[in-house]
Amino acid sequence: MKDENILLLDLRAADKFAAGHIPRALNLPAAKLDQYKEQNWPSFKGATIVFYSDNQADIDKARELMYDYNLSKATVFPGGFERWKKLGYQVETGAKPAPEKLTFVRVLKPHDVSITDFKKMLDDPTVVILDVRTDAERATGSFKGSLHIPFEQAATRYKEIPTDKTVVLHCATGIRSSAAYETLKAKGLKNLKVLNANVKFKDGAYTITE
Repeated sequence: MKDENILLLDLRAADKFAAGHIPRALNLPAAKLDQYKEQNWPSFKGATIVFYSDNQADIDKARELMYDYNLSKATVFPGGFERWKKLGYQVETGAKPAPEKLTFVRVLKPHDVSITDFKKMLDDPTVVILDVRTDAERATGSFKGSLHIPFEQAATRYKEIPTDKTVVLHCATGIRSSAAYETLKAKGLKNLKVLNANVKFKDGAYTITE
């Protein structure tokens, strides 16, 4: 909440927000949630979005909306602003309404690879591309020479993954590849990287976007 790369949204009414809120938060009253369609949210589906409110129904509404838009890293700060104050943390006052287009500035983690670097790795013989999508997704297209182990099977088929090369995981949005990374890391695999991005295949071609 203090230091991580997040998009922090306060779902309370504007007057409550102005009277006091958590630093870094933007005010998006729950009553306005319906006005925010998918294009109003970050295009990067791996964006870490944190909501808080004093009304559980508002939290539930926001979570359902995030589920609809496949923003599955959205989460909640339990207890909201009142808990924040009880913990003795700094607070801010004043209006800070959320913009019409919400943005999330990505900061790559040490195990993440950029889209540019990933494309270079596609032709690198020292790199293995590990596709953790489902069989149905794989049928729409795949990167030439990639290894396919569906996310759900990573914990049982990890011995099929080469240990003498750099392994770069990808899925369709970055969510499952990030989770598979943690699974394989726990199994003792090293030299693991993740493409945390949106990957689509159509008519033999691919597109990769944040």
